[in-house]
Amino acid sequence: MKILRNQFFNTIRNSLKTIVLSLIVSLGLFNINAQVQLKIEPGVLLNTESENLGLMLNVEPFIEISSNKVIGLRFGLALNPQRFETNDSSQFFFDDVNDNAILSFMPTFDYYFNENYTRPYLGMGFGYYVFSSVDIANPSGGITEARIDNQLGFLLRGGVHWGKTKFGLEYNFIPKADIKIANDLIIGTAANSYYGVSIGFMIGGTKSTLQAQ
Repeated sequence: MKILRNQFFNTIRNSLKTIVLSLIVSLGLFNINAQVQLKIEPGVLLNTESENLGLMLNVEPFIEISSNKVIGLRFGLALNPQRFETNDSSQFFFDDVNDNAILSFMPTFDYYFNENYTRPYLGMGFGYYVFSSVDIANPSGGITEARIDNQLGFLLRGGVHWGKTKFGLEYNFIPKADIKIANDLIIGTAANSYYGVSIGFMIGGTKSTLQAQ
């Protein structure tokens, strides 16, 4: 069925609308000569069990509210982070050839420990994680699609800004979720939490303390 996949991409579009609206609200709340900047962070996932490559991409508008405090709104995509367990392997097994994906969007807060050229930081976030559908196979060769209910989760991250470049490590804690097929039949669980490392680049805004020369 294509219905679940269509619902997933509709969720992407709705998430983008939410991000734009939240950013407008943030600009209204923090109209204090602060300049909105954009952070783009490609990266790789650590310790995945998928046969496919684990990748991630974060896009985050952010505002410096002081010399060492930053708030943002992160939109993230993680490819192949999930680990699946079936309740009955004689009836169903997971198609590991196909990719799985998790979308996330959340407000974030980062604290920087100094104002030097090299600036270590710690950050956190709390937000909403949206899961793609999962392909399920049975011994007869049939393929069906299962769904995973969306979850709230936490983000913990840290790293260092070096000039205009950011190197980061992040952990996304997402509770385990049931995998369901038609009639809400539960056939297994998905472990959704993941680690990732990234390199970030900043775009836009005026020169800031995070873009020190």
